Amino acid sequence: MVRDSPWITKATMTDFVYLLTSEWFLIKMIKKIYAALLPLVLVGCQSTTPPDWYNVETVNDPNYIYSVGEGRSLNLAKKSALGQINEQLWTQVDSSFTKNDSFRKINDGALSYENVKSTVNAKSAQLTLIGTEYLRSEQNDVAYYVQARVKRDNVKAQILTEIDQIESNAEVELKNLSHQDRLTWWLENNNLEDELADLYVRIGILSTMNEKRAVDITYLPRLVAEVDQVKSSILVYIKPDVNDKKSAAFIAEKFGAVGINTTTRKSRSISHVLIMNSDYRKNMVGDAFITTKVTELSLRNIKGQTLSTSEVISTGNSVSNFKLSHEGAERHFSSQIEEKGIWTALGLQL
Repeated sequence: MVRDSPWITKATMTDFVYLLTSEWFLIKMIKKIYAALLPLVLVGCQSTTPPDWYNVETVNDPNYIYSVGEGRSLNLAKKSALGQINEQLWTQVDSSFTKNDSFRKINDGALSYENVKSTVNAKSAQLTLIGTEYLRSEQNDVAYYVQARVKRDNVKAQILTEIDQIESNAEVELKNLSHQDRLTWWLENNNLEDELADLYVRIGILSTMNEKRAVDITYLPRLVAEVDQVKSSILVYIKPDVNDKKSAAFIAEKFGAVGINTTTRKSRSISHVLIMNSDYRKNMVGDAFITTKVTELSLRNIKGQTLSTSEVISTGNSVSNFKLSHEGAERHFSSQIEEKGIWTALGLQL
């Protein structure tokens, strides 16, 4: 047995244990260092260099627009390439180009749309280009790379088709006015910001592509002018319940906020009537005075056609008297109109 061996002394056993523990500590440290350096080694082995063709400037081609794109997925790389094409389409557009300036050029100064001053730039001019070709695609360990191109004639044809569609939609809306209520028609057409932006974007791009064909813009300017005219012809007669004068005044204020004129007197200029029928229900709960107000709102045109109906239920309470709870119910009614907005409160679907 070892313990009986004359060659192993107590000092020798101590040295042997120290040697083992020292080697164990050294091995443990080496393992920790290896674990810490391994991810760096693996990252260093990853391919992060874009393909050669990605950084090479494409030769200028008069028939095509080329671009490259990079992304963490193939789809994102394609979107990036499309964004580059869009930016190229806008490289020659003056940075001071505005909707208002372009509209005067389109319509020879016949219509001044001075309320719109938003500058149209590449960020707001993203087109969904049809017929884009993806010539190359490659992937490394960190990203996808693609090369795309689109034919210039295809871009011109697409833009001209989209302008024709904008004009066609405007023509349809003008025809709808003859058989549609003027207020509901105005609600559908009072915000033409998107249509105007789409038009100006396309006109601006065509101007950079030396398009020689004349672009006939007729119906959208006419629609803008008609919308303003219809708005000025709308006059809503508010006919409140005898106890509803405060609520009626608040509704008139909300109409005014969206530019619609109202009156509380009959007139030949009236185009619509808003009838307010309110039922005030009074109850005592303990020492509290509670008023529940049920208001029926009915909007009709001058021909007697009902355009919308809605019901607003409001409540108020007081520890003093019904007069104060009545006022509380009216305030609650007003807050609901404020929260919903006048058109939603009236039951009109926008």
